[in-house]
Amino acid sequence: MPLARISIPSHLAAAKALALADAVHEALVSTCNVPANDRFQLVSRFEDKDMLLDPTFPEVERSADASIVEIIFLAGRSDDRKRRLYKAIVAGAVAAGFRSDDVMVTLIENRPIDWSLGRGEAYDGHGTA
Repeated sequence: MPLARISIPSHLAAAKALALADAVHEALVSTCNVPANDRFQLVSRFEDKDMLLDPTFPEVERSADASIVEIIFLAGRSDDRKRRLYKAIVAGAVAAGFRSDDVMVTLIENRPIDWSLGRGEAYDGHGTA
């Protein structure tokens, strides 16, 4: 069960924000075998003064639309699968009108005990997401 936190500038249109969220979810489904109905995302809007992103590190050119995608999920995916995930997210975002340099992705891995999906009970590890 991944949790995606998507940080976007406040000026982005709602449709463009949703398109980025869709791209993230579709990439997780297609590259990481996440079930289609396993969608948990938090989209946060930030004013320019609250989103401090270097415009050129490392050798990219970010615009005012630069956004960050953080995905928290269970450990165990190969480096190749992670690379495919990054590419798929950016491809979907570009199809929605983003520039490829404007989508930063970071992954945070953990273990089943680090999740409670409700009722105050620890997640027992069923599933692969």
